Amino acid sequence: MRAIVVDDEPFALQSMERMLQRAGVEVAATFPDARKLLEQADRLRPDAAFLDIEMPGLNGLEAAVRLQELCPDIEIVFVTAYDHYAVAAFELEAIDYLLKPVQPSRLDKTLARLRRQAEERADARSGPRPIAGPVSAPVSDAEAGHGDEAPATAAPAPTLLCCFHHLGVIGADGVPVDVPWRTMKAKELYAYLAHRRGAAVSKEAILDLLWPDAGDEKGLANLHTAVYQLRKTLKAAGIASPIDYVEGRYRLEHAAIELEADRWEAGLERASRSADGDADRELLRLLLDVYRGDYFEQEGYLWAENERERLRIKWLEHALAAAGRFERGGRMSEAIRLYQRVQERFPLLEESYMSLMRLYDRLGRPAEVKGQYDKLRRKLQDELGTEPAEPIAAWYAGWSSRRKE
Repeated sequence: MRAIVVDDEPFALQSMERMLQRAGVEVAATFPDARKLLEQADRLRPDAAFLDIEMPGLNGLEAAVRLQELCPDIEIVFVTAYDHYAVAAFELEAIDYLLKPVQPSRLDKTLARLRRQAEERADARSGPRPIAGPVSAPVSDAEAGHGDEAPATAAPAPTLLCCFHHLGVIGADGVPVDVPWRTMKAKELYAYLAHRRGAAVSKEAILDLLWPDAGDEKGLANLHTAVYQLRKTLKAAGIASPIDYVEGRYRLEHAAIELEADRWEAGLERASRSADGDADRELLRLLLDVYRGDYFEQEGYLWAENERERLRIKWLEHALAAAGRFERGGRMSEAIRLYQRVQERFPLLEESYMSLMRLYDRLGRPAEVKGQYDKLRRKLQDELGTEPAEPIAAWYAGWSSRRKE
């Protein structure tokens, strides 16, 4: 086991180093300043860090969050003379919390816990791993054309991030994952990085979006804590969504995650270009079942507003086009369902009322024709204080006259 020790008190630093060495732990380095540790952490790659909490400059709690960004598998042990930091320490999921002066017998318990954790991690890495998706038949070297090279394996299926109506996660195996988000900000950070589709986002941009009223120091502490919690949460939930940090920017590995909206748009384009029965069924599924609500509608994220409106308009255009397609093909019930859904989402759009009035007239259902016109009038009067557009009013007046003849 490789460990590093950080403490601004020279005696405490030397004492911890000696106790760890006597216990058979390789002490890779000691630091009186946490900022020096962060400069070398990537090179040292320690298994565990023993961090004093109360230090000038960068305290141990903040250092732990940043250290986790650099070394995701590192275990944190906090060392302090004050027990009131315990709650904050364990919120950061530290493996242990030691009070000064540290007793060798108490340190032995911590080291035993660290070794058990290392063994469990090693077992998990060496054990069998499930393969997502269908399993193909083995391919011979000759068939693969690679000589002695082993055939390449297919990349695992990505995690699907559901974004219509509310945020949800579906694992690579197709099973929904109940993610225990530690905070709403960590959840929003995950949604935002996914929304950026693999683009790297600066710390400053994230702070402006998520913590606009916090000062620089407090905002950065909030961001580091959210990233730390998010990585732990995703890992515990078995979600492969690596969050990279490079040169002051964060990004979510795009290959590991797929946005439901992207899959939905691609499916719409394919189904709209085809004219067979399967395409019609897929269109209905995408428009009525998959599009359960607007983009992150429940969360109401402000940064998603432009995308939310773009997808709303795209849904409307395709829903109206599909309804007309079904109507021309004599599939009236499907057309009616789509027009009704349009009315639910766009209650002031007069086009859907007019389309249903014409359709019900063709089907010989006068009560529904009148019901649509009355419904439209009420909506417009209640919301806007206006009457239906002149072409609709004229059509309805002509229809009513013919009914009386």
